[in-house]
Amino acid sequence: MSIYLFIPLLPLLAFLVLALGGKPLGESSHKVGVPAVGLTVALSIGAFFSVAAGGPISIPIYRLVDVGSLAVDVDLYVDQLTVLLLLLVTAGSFVVHVYSVRYMIGDPKYSRFFALMSLFTFAMVMLVMSNNLLVTYMCWEIMGICSYLLISHWAHRESACRAATKAFLVNAVADVGLGFGVILTLVTYGTLDIQEILAAAAGVGGSGINLLAWTGFEWMVESNTLITLCLLVGALGKSAQFPLHVWLPFAMEAPTPISALIHAATMVNAGPFLLVRLSPLVLLAPSAMTVIAIVGAVTALFGGLVALTQSDIKRLLAYSTISQIGFMIFACGVGAFVVAIFHLLAHGFLKGFLFLSTGDALWSATAHGHAEDEAGSGSAKPVAPSLLFGTLLLACIPPLVLFSGTYERMWSAHHLPSAQIAFWVIALGTVFLTAAYTFRAVVSLFQQGLGRPGAAGPGSEVVRPSLFSPPHVLGTGLLTALVGCLLVFLWSRFTAFLAPAIGAQTGGLSQSSGGFSPWLVAPFLAAVGGWSVAWYLRRSRGFAAVGHGEWAGTLYVLLLNKLYIDDIYDVCVVKPAIRFSGWLWRQVDLRGVDRLVGGIAGFFRSFSRWLGREVDSRGIDGLVQGIARSLLRLSEWLSTVIELQAVEQTVRQSASGWVSLSRWLWRVVDIRGTDQAVQQLGRLKDGTGEALQRIEPRTLQHNLVVVVVWLVLVISLLYWLVYENT
Repeated sequence: MSIYLFIPLLPLLAFLVLALGGKPLGESSHKVGVPAVGLTVALSIGAFFSVAAGGPISIPIYRLVDVGSLAVDVDLYVDQLTVLLLLLVTAGSFVVHVYSVRYMIGDPKYSRFFALMSLFTFAMVMLVMSNNLLVTYMCWEIMGICSYLLISHWAHRESACRAATKAFLVNAVADVGLGFGVILTLVTYGTLDIQEILAAAAGVGGSGINLLAWTGFEWMVESNTLITLCLLVGALGKSAQFPLHVWLPFAMEAPTPISALIHAATMVNAGPFLLVRLSPLVLLAPSAMTVIAIVGAVTALFGGLVALTQSDIKRLLAYSTISQIGFMIFACGVGAFVVAIFHLLAHGFLKGFLFLSTGDALWSATAHGHAEDEAGSGSAKPVAPSLLFGTLLLACIPPLVLFSGTYERMWSAHHLPSAQIAFWVIALGTVFLTAAYTFRAVVSLFQQGLGRPGAAGPGSEVVRPSLFSPPHVLGTGLLTALVGCLLVFLWSRFTAFLAPAIGAQTGGLSQSSGGFSPWLVAPFLAAVGGWSVAWYLRRSRGFAAVGHGEWAGTLYVLLLNKLYIDDIYDVCVVKPAIRFSGWLWRQVDLRGVDRLVGGIAGFFRSFSRWLGREVDSRGIDGLVQGIARSLLRLSEWLSTVIELQAVEQTVRQSASGWVSLSRWLWRVVDIRGTDQAVQQLGRLKDGTGEALQRIEPRTLQHNLVVVVVWLVLVISLLYWLVYENT
């Protein structure tokens, strides 16, 4: 078993420990989550050096599904792309865990918070390392559930519950598209193994799917194109791309550590990663790439424009994230996958730093009660020169990297001159807007005097101890800018390292020479121009200084309300859906289902009564009573018969006994006694004849006495026999 299996296993074990036994741990729960994620960071660094030295690592675990020809293996695949994302995910999650130790002090759901963060980290790590589309989709859904639970962490606030519900519903709708993409991939390639799909992608080109087969018409769409579009739909939801971006600004209702985790290290990066992971498949669908580029470009410009008008610092950072992720999607649409990953890594670390710094800025505002001076809200206070220099450097470093050396090749991915011009306009516009709102965001975060008196109301975030001092924050920002400058010179090494994981068709990027392009002047000027406009708007009275006509105010109101996208959804989707659901509830549920259920219940009540009356009372009870009467009669007859037989037998036995007794008496008394006496009397007859003659009268009397005695004896015997038998 490879040691790198513990990269996703440690956060999962931390979640299980905290979920099952976190309540007794209480505010010591971080002692489980923080070390687990810290070890994951160390293992990710080890995986980075291992892959850099020896190439990709495959880690088989077990077979999840084995039905017929379908086999789903839970395998891990660690290549150059994976280790780069692992460094971002694990390091960002570790910093958020450490930050949350103090930030969440006193929270009644402290252990639950760390348990969900560990599960969130596990899902993103597993999504990055998975080599199977079905496992990727499962982790994709786990992240959606975790985001819902974490955004609604402060469930006592109705706004947090609404934000969590919106995030869950939008992602659920988009995930349907990703689910169809997984199914189409299985049908097209016969497998869900990502490496097998990428190896076979070129051979599937040209096969089509009839989308209108069920109607009898024909509309053939190339398989790879349809799969790529389905993957894009999933990315639109998870990465908050237009028009499914509406959930991300409301996700700011979550605690600040969760905002940093979602916006920087995990959730929003899933969309660009998925497109880059399947880049060989995406390159075979040029029509789908055009759609991806258009969606990314619109999102990048839209997010940047809206970010300029936001007064809430977390909302500003949210639209900044939408814009930057849009630029990454745009880069994927023009085939610049290395650009997208480089930008993703840089944006992830910077945005995590800014979000975590927001907690300190909010504490300073609510604790000291300084009044903020946003555009047009009074006289602006002077900004420290060091902060001005830091924001200028932060605005100019990205275009220096994005448009230098091998980055230039991404603009020639589409050979149409009109497409190249459009991409240049979009890219330069994104750089301009990024520089403008970066200045505004950093100054709002770190300048003395952020906030309004009494800003901390009952619905505001819980005030935490200060974690970052302004000098430390500014120093870290400058260090980040210096690291960005260093990355410019390491760009050729970065592209050479990442090219094998992107695909052979983009491998040529690593062969380009480094250095700066002559075209670098344009993006540099765009960055300086954006920074200058933001600085000018801060010194003056906001958008009113741009023009004196109504168009400036109209534009500001339009952007302030996010082009009314949320209101359009509310009018066209949310309210009709609620009304339709209410109609369904009244018509179908109350009148249909309830009546049907009531009718069925009434039928069964009537049927049960009929059963009780006809079957139970008349049938079963009558049968039981008849059987009881029959048994009673049988018992009476049996008792009568048995009693008569017993009496008869007793009489017979008694009679037999008396007969035997009479026989015995006859033999003993009559024969032996009387006969002997008669014989003796006969013998004496001759001798006593004379005496008898003499005493004849007395003999007669004697005989009479004997007769009388025998009669009495016989009568007594008969009387006794009769008495005993009765």
